[in-house]
Parts: sequence; C-alpha cells; structure tokens
Amino acid sequence: MLKCSFCGLNASQVAHLLAGPDVNICSDCVRVGIRVVETQDAIDDVSDPLPQYPEAELDLLLSRAATTCTLVDRSRDRLQRQVNELRKRDIGWAIIGTALGMSQQAAQERFS
Repeated sequence: MLKCSFCGLNASQVAHLLAGPDVNICSDCVRVGIRVVETQDAIDDVSDPLPQYPEAELDLLLSRAATTCTLVDRSRDRLQRQVNELRKRDIGWAIIGTALGMSQQAAQERFS
C-alpha cells in the first residue's frame, strides 16, 4: 500500500497522494512544504537591504511600511501562539530558547 514518505500516512488516510518512483507525498505535506518556501521567501525579503525610494515613490513606501507592520504583528501573534502550544506540551524554556536562537531566560521573559 502506498504511503506518504514524509508523514507516513497511507493513501486511504489522506486527501491526495502524489506517488513517485521512490518517494510519495500527501497533500498535507505538500501544503507544509509550500508554507516553508513562502516563509523563507518572506524572510529573504525582510533581510534584503531597504532600497532607496525616490521622492516620487512616497506612496509606495508608505504602503510597504503598512504591509510590513501588518506582517510583523501577525508574525508576533503566531509566534506567541506557537510558544503557548509548546508550553502546553510541557516543552521547557531551554528547548524553546534554543529553537529560537536565544537563551532560556530571554525566551521566558519574552513569551511568558
């Protein structure tokens, strides 16, 4: 029986299963992969140096600033929900801090 090479669910347990010669992937794992790529693209966009905006592009700069603000707020809220879920699962602050690239104390102070 065919199963997803990533999550292990068999074809009857998933909506769709893309079968290849050596690897199979279900529609849920495809969605996760898409989110990973989109997240990396967003991170790459943020890490690019801010371009110089000529005076004529003031409206563009203002709209991008508003979009960036919304993205930051949503990301902050999502991160807090993820940390809350990890804490509900009894994951310690040291593990969470390591995953986030900060100390245990910094993670606890920021998210508790």
